[in-house]
Amino acid sequence: MEFGICNLTIVPLRAEESHRSEMVSQLLFGEAFEILTKSKDWTKVRTEMDSYVGWIQNGQFLAITDDQYEEYQSLNKVKIGFDGGHLINNDLCIQLLHGTIVRKDFPYIGADDLVELNAIELHFEQEDFIEQVAILAKQYWEVPYLWGGRSKFGIDCSGFSQLIYQSFGISLPRDAYQQVELGQTVDFLSEIQVGDLAFFDNEEGRINHVGIMLDSETIIHASSRVRIDRMDQEGIFNRDWNKYTHKLRIIKRYV
Repeated sequence: MEFGICNLTIVPLRAEESHRSEMVSQLLFGEAFEILTKSKDWTKVRTEMDSYVGWIQNGQFLAITDDQYEEYQSLNKVKIGFDGGHLINNDLCIQLLHGTIVRKDFPYIGADDLVELNAIELHFEQEDFIEQVAILAKQYWEVPYLWGGRSKFGIDCSGFSQLIYQSFGISLPRDAYQQVELGQTVDFLSEIQVGDLAFFDNEEGRINHVGIMLDSETIIHASSRVRIDRMDQEGIFNRDWNKYTHKLRIIKRYV
């Protein structure tokens, strides 16, 4: 098999091999993937983190051998905190975003290049989830919505829940319809705990939205922007528009 590592701050993962194609997700710096097939200008990949499949443009990643991939997996991880950081190599400086996981002592930029990490590390573990999840999620307040986005430059609803959970070492799939298949059902709104995920469906009954509960009546979610709204048995009530915007389907707990 062939592998690669994203060696830019953030790059689009597209549904097809074209810049005009839908951006289905994004790769953050340091994320590894399996190379499935190649064309003249594009490479089809399967991400290591969540097995998501899409196309990235050639020149936006570092190709590595099987041996290098095994070495990469064995290295210690550094989780980058919300304030981000940089990798510095002489005059080259790569910005690191929250959610980025850097493997120490790996030459990302080229086979012989050494880089200096200048970043604030994130030390959350799963046992910190209940105490810290709301604090971290609220730091994304007012970040614009971006279909396929996974960063504070723009994020979608399931990218938001995935990124926040990943900060505590908890892996979730990429899309809301996949996330809802995991976890334990919370039967009553009165039993909601901070960090539970609320899922919403459309008229056809398909899951099309997810948000993070801050308490039994308040949700933070990405809809136009990351916002905090009231939620009840019917769904999310948007005070700006004075109406319900999302119909509640189910609550799930993962911790």
